[in-house]
Amino acid sequence: MKRLKVNLFLCIVGAVLLALLLAPAVAQAQAAWSVVPSPSPGPSVNDLNGVASVSANDVWAVGDFINASGSKQTLIEHWDGTSWSVVASPNPSVSMNVLQAVTAIATNDVWAVGWFDNAQNIPRTLTLHWNGTNWSVVTSANSGTGSNFLFGVTAVSSSDVWAVGEFNNTSTLTEHWNGRKWSVVTSANPTGSNTLNAVQAFSATDIWAVGQASTQTLIEQWNGMQWSVVPSPNLTGNNLLRGVAIVSATDIWAVGFVISSNPSSLQNILDAAAADPSSGQAWAVGNFVNDTTSVQQTLTEFNP
Repeated sequence: MKRLKVNLFLCIVGAVLLALLLAPAVAQAQAAWSVVPSPSPGPSVNDLNGVASVSANDVWAVGDFINASGSKQTLIEHWDGTSWSVVASPNPSVSMNVLQAVTAIATNDVWAVGWFDNAQNIPRTLTLHWNGTNWSVVTSANSGTGSNFLFGVTAVSSSDVWAVGEFNNTSTLTEHWNGRKWSVVTSANPTGSNTLNAVQAFSATDIWAVGQASTQTLIEQWNGMQWSVVPSPNLTGNNLLRGVAIVSATDIWAVGFVISSNPSSLQNILDAAAADPSSGQAWAVGNFVNDTTSVQQTLTEFNP
């Protein structure tokens, strides 16, 4: 049986996915984290929710911002080794478009997932793909006619991509890309309200997703045939897992909250992190509230 390491860290600053565990020597270099300037196109609210690294000079971050008209728009930023810049991304909704996570397979093969409001103001899944030239909407699957959200995405290959989230605010949602289309795959729902917030793949037959079942942690594994619940520990009170990182097939971590650098005295939140295995460099992204203007701005932090 696989040995699963589960840790839940609580902190007032917010959340960060400890994909940093995949980077060598990060534990010894925590003090090296520093804030790197990143664009904030919205006048009041800007947020980065996910980050993925192709290489040290090719990093993607995704999220959303509220434009001058009050509409929430997708936000995609790219690091070229020197600076972060906004890359144009589509918005299928006139009012609500959100990107929650991103995974990078190659320089010309990147996926971002989230949701948008349809004409009836019902949230529906959103998947965007980068082909090396531009971002485009790829039709994604939904479960039923109610609300559907995607919160996490991971890739085994170009024809084996997984996304996770929830539908109807009660049930887990898992979707698979087979190289041609997205389809819903049945996943477990142990009790009450269930959601999956993040997913990571070790292989085509070993994929892990984490989230929450009512007030308890929820961890599920895909074994190549089905998703099943793997027992996980809980602390007293409300328990929520926001991220998962795989070191090896027998060394997997699920996490909640962790402290890092804080540029604001009002709000500092890190939502995701990614490491470049070749260089050991790591990025974390989120948002902070500017002490002077009270504007919520994008936040990117770097660990060399």
